[in-house]
Amino acid sequence: MSYSGEVFDLNSGINSKESIRRKLEIEEVLLEISNMFIAPASLGRDINVTLEKIGRLCGAGRSYIFLLRENDTAFDNTHEWCAEGVEPQKNNLQNVPCEECPWWMEKLSNDEVLHIPDVSALPPEAEVEKEVLGKQGIKSLIVLPLYVSGKLAGFMGLDNVVNTGSWGTDDASILRIAVNIMGMGIQRRKAEEAIRAEKEIYRSTFENAANLILLVDKKGVIVDCNSRAEKLLGYRRFELIGKAIKSILFSDHIKKFEEYSEEVENRGFSFNKEYRMVRKDGNPVDVNVNSSGLKDENGFNIQTIYIVEDITERKKAEKLIQESEARYRFLFQNNRAVIMLLDPNTGNILDANTAACSYYGYTREKMLNLNIADINILPKEQIIEGLKQEKFRDTNHFFFTHRLSNGVLRDVERYSYPILMDGKKLLFSIVSDITDNRKMQSELVRAKMEAEFASKAKSEFLASMSHELRTPLNSIIGFSDMLFTQNFGPLNEKQLRYVSNISVSGNHLLKLINDILDLSKVEAGKMELEVEEFSVSDSISEVKTLLTPLASKKDIQILSMVDKGLTTIRADRTKFKQILYNLVDNAIKFTHEEGYVVVNASVEGDQAKIMVKDTGVGISEAEAKKIFQPFIQLENSEYGKQKGTGLGLSLVKKFVEMHTGKIWVESKFGEGSKFIFTIPLNLPLSPTN
Repeated sequence: MSYSGEVFDLNSGINSKESIRRKLEIEEVLLEISNMFIAPASLGRDINVTLEKIGRLCGAGRSYIFLLRENDTAFDNTHEWCAEGVEPQKNNLQNVPCEECPWWMEKLSNDEVLHIPDVSALPPEAEVEKEVLGKQGIKSLIVLPLYVSGKLAGFMGLDNVVNTGSWGTDDASILRIAVNIMGMGIQRRKAEEAIRAEKEIYRSTFENAANLILLVDKKGVIVDCNSRAEKLLGYRRFELIGKAIKSILFSDHIKKFEEYSEEVENRGFSFNKEYRMVRKDGNPVDVNVNSSGLKDENGFNIQTIYIVEDITERKKAEKLIQESEARYRFLFQNNRAVIMLLDPNTGNILDANTAACSYYGYTREKMLNLNIADINILPKEQIIEGLKQEKFRDTNHFFFTHRLSNGVLRDVERYSYPILMDGKKLLFSIVSDITDNRKMQSELVRAKMEAEFASKAKSEFLASMSHELRTPLNSIIGFSDMLFTQNFGPLNEKQLRYVSNISVSGNHLLKLINDILDLSKVEAGKMELEVEEFSVSDSISEVKTLLTPLASKKDIQILSMVDKGLTTIRADRTKFKQILYNLVDNAIKFTHEEGYVVVNASVEGDQAKIMVKDTGVGISEAEAKKIFQPFIQLENSEYGKQKGTGLGLSLVKKFVEMHTGKIWVESKFGEGSKFIFTIPLNLPLSPTN
């Protein structure tokens, strides 16, 4: 028994020594942690060191800190320590929504310690947390809330990823002390950062202020200033510091400055006081100054802040405005135009010049008692509504009927512009009498309508005369051609020449009549499109065949290039060929011998684009502007005036436009020409097709 007793005492001694050693170890760790956070050199590093020491001391596999974001709706794993062989989780636990851990967050919000010896045994209400912890391989854990400035800022915890188990009272105490120490460290760092940020904001605001800021002590000596000093007064900062503020004031402003300084002393501030300061180079500067006193704990002014705004340009502007107003008044009253100043909210005439009084037949006194509704014949409500809208537009232009004092009505044109006068937006109105112009315009409109009617009647007459004009001419050409064949008897040389001239002239006249009749039909609206589907290449080839004999006489080549994507087109085939024929025929006429003419056809969107290019003499800019007008013929010094009706290109333009297309010319004199037109690829087929 005595042996057993000795053994018991020995074990008791061993346990006692172990307990003492444990307590000493805890005290040593806590002392070390406390010393780190008295004045942390690197808060993040010190927290990481603390987590490692606490983790090792408490036998954890992982120790960590989570901090709530500013909106308190999510938290981040900001610091983590892991024992050897334990996988880190920090990168996977960022921006975790609080709503994903409701049970967990509720416990922490109530300042409870989460001591979970066995994760698998968590209650049903912690099912979400159980799943999250299980995915991380956590068997047991202990978590304590972390407070900063009395508010829950996050939590600190220890995990065990190897075995389940619980932490003892000592562990909880260590964690409680450690989390409080870290909370105070974070709080101190935030306070320091806030102070530093405030200082930086103050200094940045001070240095980058748009105005000069002077800090002056109670003796009137400048103790600080911002960088605007050099721009405004020409002094470097170090030159201005130590100078008496009165030394940079004009002598006749010093008394005023002293009076306002007393105001600062008595009231604590003085606003919008104007002085004249002296630059380093001796030049004056007009300034507006707002000043405010800085008091000590006893309420005595120890310094004064002066915020100095340069108003030199404003003073100049004010002087210019005064001079401008005088000029405005002179020009307003002596202007020969009818001018009025209107209140857009009421319609009252606030001012009227001499010309306005004379035009309307009122004295100036009477005019200034009128409303614009007394002159304008529209209803007053409509007039006022219009004026209110006018003040929001830079320029307004209207036509009205105004009544003069004798009751006579006159048509007028009114321009108005909003202007700002004495802080109020008014309408500057200029009125012109257009009664006589209106009558003249009416006459011109009637004459134009009559001319258009006559032109339409002419076009309809010619369109209806197609048969009557062509039939006799065809007989002349036909009989002359029969005589020329000598089937009815031989002709001598002179007779043959005369008959040939009759045939040539008849054909020329027939082409002229055909062009005139076609143009008249188009203008009279009696020509219609016969839309069918046809091959573009075949049509171009047919035109080439017809014009190759004419081109061969001048050794001119006619070339063609058709895109593979442009096979068929829906259009009026006859008119399409006529367009091409006229363009290629013109190109041949004005192309040098041994030149060439190129027809290029391509697809551009839903349009067919046809270009006729030549190496000819080109077209001047002046001719290009009128080239599509009827009866206009191109003329140049090399070729002179060409034979023709002058209607070919005009008809081409009409035919292209009938297809809802466009045509234009690109040319430089002496460099050839490009005639380009576009028409839709797929016009609706005509009923017969």
